Amino acid sequence: MMKNNRRKIAVIMRSYNDSDVIRQTLDMLFKQTISDFELWNFDSTSSDGTLDIIREYNTPKRIILNDSSTYNPGCVLNDAVARIDADILVFLNSDASPTNEHWLESLIQPLSDPTVGSVYGRQVGRPDCRSLFVKDTERAFGDGIEASRWLHFFSMANSAARRSILLKNPFETRIQYSEDIDWSYRLKLDGYRIQYAKDAVAMHSHNYTLKQSYKRHFGEGSAEAWIFRHGELKLNWQRTFLMPFVLEVLRDFKWALQERSVDAAIHTVPLRLTQKWARWRGQKTGMKTLSPVMD
Repeated sequence: MMKNNRRKIAVIMRSYNDSDVIRQTLDMLFKQTISDFELWNFDSTSSDGTLDIIREYNTPKRIILNDSSTYNPGCVLNDAVARIDADILVFLNSDASPTNEHWLESLIQPLSDPTVGSVYGRQVGRPDCRSLFVKDTERAFGDGIEASRWLHFFSMANSAARRSILLKNPFETRIQYSEDIDWSYRLKLDGYRIQYAKDAVAMHSHNYTLKQSYKRHFGEGSAEAWIFRHGELKLNWQRTFLMPFVLEVLRDFKWALQERSVDAAIHTVPLRLTQKWARWRGQKTGMKTLSPVMD
């Protein structure tokens, strides 16, 4: 295994009831070519055996519990940054399993450039990932070209940053979703580059039901109203809901034809209708709740 003699590295792993996948993630983490890192587990008091698995891989002093009923991602992440003494902090969700032994090496390499504020790695769907979620994951990540055209994109589930930057730029605690988008967007506005490491690949996907999709997209839409509160969002029904819905369905049908996926063709309309309507409603609700006095 390769030793890292220059910088102290710590891996921060958040988890909640991930007993079906966390062992795979931990096994791959400890097979990395860079082996001299500290693992810190932040678990939301799992009840499915996740904690028992974590204890096989880590010492009690580096296993921190939080209450899932009051969980706030920004608070947990800020606590992790404050308590861990390392030069580089790597963020790896317990359900984001590295796909090879060079994942960590590929992820942290761009941080040698002082103009890079943070790095995020590629994500791919798990073997059981539903067709449209496979398509979405590949579109958002893949070669990185598509996401580079968007207003902003980032994912904390498979990422890394220097602790010095994290201390100066803490995570927002007033939002419950998209804290990683908010944090990395502020870095970009400060002049840092956000680097995509396409070779740092982790399997990470969720087969959301329509109800779960609505909740997530509503939450992300509400958070976007806060993140892009200085005029970046141009909200109107046609631009925010109708056009994204129609274009996504058209892309889905094209992809379904190419992949010969009946599942994608059948589910595109209900899924996209749910997602786009929820995000539109979330953004509108978020705009209404913004404080008149914004920082």
